[in-house]
Amino acid sequence: MTMNIEKILDRTSLGRIQSAGHMQLIPILGDDDASFAPPVLQVGTCRYGSVMLKNDADRPTIVPPGAGWVVQQKAQDHAIGGGALLRAGQDRLIETALCIQQAQGGCISPAKHAMLILPAALRAKALAMRHVSDFRKHWSDITEFNRALGISNPGGHLEFFLKTFQRELDQFVAEFEIVPSQIGAIVLLGGKLVGIERAPSAAYWQVVWEPLVRVSYGSLAIQVAKSGATSVRDALSVQERSLVGIRKALRVAETREAESVDALLSVVRPIALECANDGEERIGSIAMSTVTSPRLAGQIVTVGDAVRFASICVAA
Repeated sequence: MTMNIEKILDRTSLGRIQSAGHMQLIPILGDDDASFAPPVLQVGTCRYGSVMLKNDADRPTIVPPGAGWVVQQKAQDHAIGGGALLRAGQDRLIETALCIQQAQGGCISPAKHAMLILPAALRAKALAMRHVSDFRKHWSDITEFNRALGISNPGGHLEFFLKTFQRELDQFVAEFEIVPSQIGAIVLLGGKLVGIERAPSAAYWQVVWEPLVRVSYGSLAIQVAKSGATSVRDALSVQERSLVGIRKALRVAETREAESVDALLSVVRPIALECANDGEERIGSIAMSTVTSPRLAGQIVTVGDAVRFASICVAA
């Protein structure tokens, strides 16, 4: 089965683009589907490669693909490759999780630990191994990721990246903001599509927004900046040095930006995605499926034929 990005954007509208350095976000605006709870979970580990999740809400929830937990305890940090559906009040053990801290021992004590979402460069690889039972399966990918960013003696330690670039990652959170009725975002890097994220509600988006902007896509912006690329945003061209002249220049810049976004979306909306499975996970009429294209990979959740969740990012 195939679908296109237009289907993912069905029954939504788009807000005004936000830009900071190399990264741009186009807010996705829409109505809430309050039947899903935000993914505020109790998380723990009982052995390496196994993550225990508890949804204590009175509604089902969606755990995003690439969700991870980096803790202050003397315990090995973990993540999951694919997403998960949890019923209201459900305890669930995921036995195909991956360790993201190679040399640290110990298990995570159950608590509502802060969630991150894996760097975009790692997400497709983790997703492809979502059914593999081997807690070491992502160490070489994390090592390569760290080494490419100039981290010495990197190993399979994601926390080395988080500590090295903490200031830059925090800055992404400060530079972008959630707007009213926002349930997602189209993510661009250097004007090119790198991700589409859609949540079932604004409350859900509030929970996943920072993990996505800070680590998942912020890491991509850091990689581009390290490569020496320059920002694509044009400087404001003020012809008349007055408030009137500045306002006129702003209108011209906004018009050009809107035209650029429209041109991009005309290319993005028809992009076809192949569904690798039909309902990999199900709760009644709720189904989670994995979708791919030559450049993108991720997962969607549908209720009947309607897309309620999507987390798709660049795969190469």
